[in-house]
Amino acid sequence: MSLLAIVLLVGPYLRAEDGDPAPTDQDEYSGKKIESQDVGYKIIRDRFYNAPKLGDVAPEFKLQEQTTSEVVSLASLRAKKPVVLVFGSFGCDVMRDGIEPVLKAYEGFRDRYEFVMIYTREAHSLEAENSEGQAMFVDPETILGRARAATACRAALKIPFRILVDSMDDRVATRWAGWPVRIFVVERDGTVVYSGRPGPWGFSPGGGFKPSLADQLRPHADRFSQESLEAFLSAYKPQP
Repeated sequence: MSLLAIVLLVGPYLRAEDGDPAPTDQDEYSGKKIESQDVGYKIIRDRFYNAPKLGDVAPEFKLQEQTTSEVVSLASLRAKKPVVLVFGSFGCDVMRDGIEPVLKAYEGFRDRYEFVMIYTREAHSLEAENSEGQAMFVDPETILGRARAATACRAALKIPFRILVDSMDDRVATRWAGWPVRIFVVERDGTVVYSGRPGPWGFSPGGGFKPSLADQLRPHADRFSQESLEAFLSAYKPQP
């Protein structure tokens, strides 16, 4: 996956709210410009350590819903059933190529799990239109622009579940190490029960794990779920 130069910005918090992560939870590798592919890969590798791992308490968040601007918290999402969090953007070709297994899992398990996409900073700066004629965007500079990109993503990929838009300081994607693409499952009590392998290398919601990826991620294997999303959702027994 070729990385174009982007800037991940984690700035001052706009406001303090009950349950929000403390500033010390910020990722020390954020705010560094990805000047080359090697630099980009190093930053992403280093940020693995910032992600909630299996058994951790999921960091709380409050984000705006893509269409209504309603502020939605993780606590409210997991109030009735476990939550599947899908981090990604329209500009991530790995997410676009891997969305079908996620949509299949949604169709099979939406009664048992709440599916939500967290729309992040674009993985690539996008041109006005791609080769398939789908509307694309440059990396938005405002929350409204990011919401519009999320709307285009929903339409093109036929995403049927709710989309929340990460703030322009990339606060949630940074804290969860969810950029450029990643999946988590959070139980009703807030425990992380599925921590997907980090994208771009490890994102494979339909299963399958290339040997080269296994070699790269083996030292961190205990931090990540190894099975496909569908296999996990099928076998896991949610709390009553």
